[in-house]
Amino acid sequence: MSKGIFMRREKIDISRVRPNEGQIEGLPANPRLIKDGRFRKLVKSIRELPEMTEARDLLVFPHGGEYVVIGGNMRLRAYQELGWKEVPCCVLPEDMPVEKLREITIKDNLPFGEDDWDLLANEWDSQELDDWGFDVWREPEMGQEKPEKGKGKQEKERKETDFFGLMLDDRIYDSDNGYDIPSLRQDRQPGSGLLLPFAGWGADTRAKKGISTYHFYVEDYRFTALWKDPAAVLRSGCSCLVEPNLSLFDTTPVAYGLQLVYMKRWIARFWQECGALVYADLNVSRKFYEYNKLGIPQGYNAFATRGYADREEYLKQEIGIARQISGLDRPNMIVYGGGGKIHEICLQHNVLYVEQFMANRVKKKGGNNG
Repeated sequence: MSKGIFMRREKIDISRVRPNEGQIEGLPANPRLIKDGRFRKLVKSIRELPEMTEARDLLVFPHGGEYVVIGGNMRLRAYQELGWKEVPCCVLPEDMPVEKLREITIKDNLPFGEDDWDLLANEWDSQELDDWGFDVWREPEMGQEKPEKGKGKQEKERKETDFFGLMLDDRIYDSDNGYDIPSLRQDRQPGSGLLLPFAGWGADTRAKKGISTYHFYVEDYRFTALWKDPAAVLRSGCSCLVEPNLSLFDTTPVAYGLQLVYMKRWIARFWQECGALVYADLNVSRKFYEYNKLGIPQGYNAFATRGYADREEYLKQEIGIARQISGLDRPNMIVYGGGGKIHEICLQHNVLYVEQFMANRVKKKGGNNG
């Protein structure tokens, strides 16, 4: 901060501190996001070492009788989660121009410096780093070197702590079609019945413990991070997975739709290579029924789809596709949600219906499930 600018430090009632949501004219909302896993680590870090907060005040700006966070929005969320009553703040002067506030907002989030991956691999315990919130699984930033392979303890450490990272190296998988869409492995499909607990990935902001089967009938925005790091879900310790349900509508261009089919099948095959069991997702529009079969080998017998009360005929067709691929009249198939009529169809066709627990809970709160 330039010489002569006066700031005061004080503890402020947390009810008077607000995240930056664009309420200050000329200052956009805070652009920084934090994913569920990292947020939990931040909360854990503050809970276990609150002394750190004394050295890292929230940077706030007085506005309308309250204080808007210019630097530290994620920490404010963590303090709220922990039930803090007061938070340490550094208060910016009321006459500070909005141009300065914009500059501070961005500069507060810039990651200057880089990590010494050799030193981290050889001199620091990976479990401690992970517990403290350092992302030991991430790839180094552009311009940083990865720890080299084949260097004794360093390579041993990487193999022990980042098996999934090794599997994520650029690779192509065998394919049974002209579009090079990866083929699912016949030996890595779930058996009959559903392994519980069963939940939607990322649909709850709180940590889930001991989830055995994850599905992806959730909002599409969650899949950006999944494509970048498909190993994240495996680190949760689950055993079975439904393929990512990347939305394919009748209005989706075929070229783009093929890309989405490739992405979800690549992720599914990656999961199988890491030891997980995978249900093939059949929940696409009729326009993409044939394209969606690409990479599902004949005889495969583990399927999942999403039920909709107003699309009964869609479900019947998808059950037909499962029968066609599996060669069985009673395929191993899960139908997620849809209500009473969908449940009746499942009973008639001998497939497993699973109630949409998450949707029911959200509706009670007045929300909506995408």
